[in-house]
Amino acid sequence: MKAGVSAALPKNQAPDLALPRRQPIQGRSQDRVQRILRAAAELVDRMPLDEITMAVIAKEAGASFSSIYRFFPSKEAILEDVVLGYLDQLEQEYEQFFARMRPEAGAAHLIDGAIDIYIAFVRREPGFKALWLGWQPTPAIVARFHQNNKKIVELAMAFATTRLGMASSPELDLRLAMAGEASSQLLRYAFTQRAFDEERVVDELKRFLKATLLMLA
Repeated sequence: MKAGVSAALPKNQAPDLALPRRQPIQGRSQDRVQRILRAAAELVDRMPLDEITMAVIAKEAGASFSSIYRFFPSKEAILEDVVLGYLDQLEQEYEQFFARMRPEAGAAHLIDGAIDIYIAFVRREPGFKALWLGWQPTPAIVARFHQNNKKIVELAMAFATTRLGMASSPELDLRLAMAGEASSQLLRYAFTQRAFDEERVVDELKRFLKATLLMLA
């Protein structure tokens, strides 16, 4: 749950996604891989996932069909690296967010900001929303999502106890862990449900988190 990486780049310059985890890549090959990943991410925003093929990705990336197989064994491997790259980027944004937050802003502002980072990320990054909500995640992605949630909870705990003066306790541990899991599910609900205005659902999520985390008596 990105306000630092993309915002710091010049206009129209997208951040690099993660390179494949399968082999070391250097020089011009890195550029080709970034084109492939970016092309796949942008295609996901425009096409149904089942219509995206290796040939379609190759055409979008301006690469030969055979060259893609030098780096990726399948379309699923490309999409996996797209998501893993985004999750790496998202974790960096949360690290930067907690680092720049000031205690005087207050815990309520911290909760609002943490949710807003994820909302902005989903709306901004090509393909992330469609892959998050509509693609069956691989085991590596599931593990990385859990790692991200754990990291964010750890950052929140460190900020609460060292910057806001909250006492470390089993109750705070439990409530932060539950808030992290609940946020993931309710954010998914906010983006998939059609009965209520999306912003209204997000506002209710923020109220829920504040009630849970700030009423520790």
